[in-house]
Amino acid sequence: MQESAPNRLLRWSCVAAGLATLAGCASVSTPPPSSIARSSNSGVAYSTGTTCYAPSPNLQAAYNQPYEINGQWYHPLQSAQGYNQTGTASWYDIASSSHVTAMGTAFHDNRLTAASRVLPLPTCVRVTNLQNGRSILVLVNDRGPFVAGRIMDLSIGSARALGIVNQGTAQVQIQAVQSSVPAPAPYRPQVIPQLVPVQNVRPVAPSVPPALQLSGSGAANSQAKLRSVVASAFASPQQPISVPAKPAAKPITTAVRPVLSAPQLEDVIYLISSQPMELQRAREEQQKLQAFGITTAHLVPAAQGYMVKIGPLASTDNTESYVHSLRRLQLGDFQLSQKSVD
Repeated sequence: MQESAPNRLLRWSCVAAGLATLAGCASVSTPPPSSIARSSNSGVAYSTGTTCYAPSPNLQAAYNQPYEINGQWYHPLQSAQGYNQTGTASWYDIASSSHVTAMGTAFHDNRLTAASRVLPLPTCVRVTNLQNGRSILVLVNDRGPFVAGRIMDLSIGSARALGIVNQGTAQVQIQAVQSSVPAPAPYRPQVIPQLVPVQNVRPVAPSVPPALQLSGSGAANSQAKLRSVVASAFASPQQPISVPAKPAAKPITTAVRPVLSAPQLEDVIYLISSQPMELQRAREEQQKLQAFGITTAHLVPAAQGYMVKIGPLASTDNTESYVHSLRRLQLGDFQLSQKSVD
């Protein structure tokens, strides 16, 4: 069921915890109908409904640290082992949430993902609809729901698979499961050309050239001895044959000039506060951002005071959404800056 406007704002609080990883935020390709999310750890998390893989959660990440929503503190679990809860689950999509998960990854509402207030991110769980018996594996990669009486928010893709889209909510059982082993890359044997051995090949002693043929008295015996010597030399490959060495060629030296390219400043994106402020207020704004996990926030001098700058960030189409989310969370009014403002 789509959340109301106040509840949408609550979800952005968790999104802010993932803004510290903006530099790595990007969409990734997905084999349908799986759901994939890039973790701050190595590996790619995904769920196909029947299999689910999630790398070990980074417990030091901001999205796995205790956080406060509307005066209530939530403490994410250090491990999902043994987690088994029954309660009400709802569903959400981009229209009722955002384009970014609490992990800082792109949110795709048709993939098999879910949001939990306390499970470590990412985690694989089995969700069973207790009303119709349907059961699928789901990847938990977001925070929520922040509505009383609900224990999980399912993406609309997960809700559709469980048959709860029309009714909005349902009683479900949530069980943490062991992550599947990611599928290995397809094996492609290297084609090596086979060498066909040549069999029954015997060396043939060369005939004596006419110039070496002898005539006259004792020619027959001398000719026979000459043939014997030549044949023996040809039939003894173990005897080394000296070959005059070629003179070593002089190395050709070519002067190579390094090619220097100008720095691509247009590829570096920063967020900078819209207005300069006094030093004390600038420090307070910086500390507020860092408390939400945005460790790249620092102060830069301006013409009439100081400004807060976040970055550098990777070039991404979601940057305007991040600016909007910071404003909605009352973390400051920022604007895009293509160059460093040091």
